[in-house]
Amino acid sequence: MNLYEQIEAYISDTLSPEERSDFERRLAQEPDVRKAYEDWLYTEAVVQKHEAAAAGAAQLRAVLEPLTREHFREKAAAAPRTGRVRKLVFAAVAVAAVLLLFVLTPASIDRYPVTPMPNVVVRGATDHGKEGGQLFNDQQYQAALPHLKAAADGNPEDVMAAFYYGVCLLKTEQPGTALPVFEKLLQSSSAYQEDSYFFAALCAYKTGHQELAKKYATAVPSNNLYHKNAVRLLKKLD
Repeated sequence: MNLYEQIEAYISDTLSPEERSDFERRLAQEPDVRKAYEDWLYTEAVVQKHEAAAAGAAQLRAVLEPLTREHFREKAAAAPRTGRVRKLVFAAVAVAAVLLLFVLTPASIDRYPVTPMPNVVVRGATDHGKEGGQLFNDQQYQAALPHLKAAADGNPEDVMAAFYYGVCLLKTEQPGTALPVFEKLLQSSSAYQEDSYFFAALCAYKTGHQELAKKYATAVPSNNLYHKNAVRLLKKLD
């Protein structure tokens, strides 16, 4: 069984007790194994996010399409069937759809994607990690916070616990407390290092440290999930 097969088996909880114990020892002692595991979880979380986004788009279409059909029906009954009328009606519906999308997804430095905390984080971990992860994914950030803090404090080497604790602090309007959490993650070589540049920049901005915010936002790589958010933040700093 190669490393990635072991990771998959660990996540799906199909390892024997002895194999599980050995794999957890490797997670604690071998940085390469730990990074491969974190990369796997991060990829899984991103996939979950995109699947949720696709489901949301389908739901939006389901809402808009009946409204659009009804709008066309009413306009067709009340107005002459000329090409100009049809174009105006189509434009009105299109504008309404764009406005609806704008209301649902406003441009703001606080409008940033948050990948779900993978449930696998809690397997074999503390009850605090499990409870905190579930609450975090339900966007109950205030309730999740003490659990995630306990999970992060209980294992200072767990960069995933630290990352989600930091995000939870930010979500509960505590950027000053979150900033050192992300700055510590910047010193790691984990899958969360690049993301932490954006979150550290946002925390610095919210606490009035503009030069520090600019430094961290500029460091967000162009291929990172949060690059566009970092660019938006830099425009506010200009």
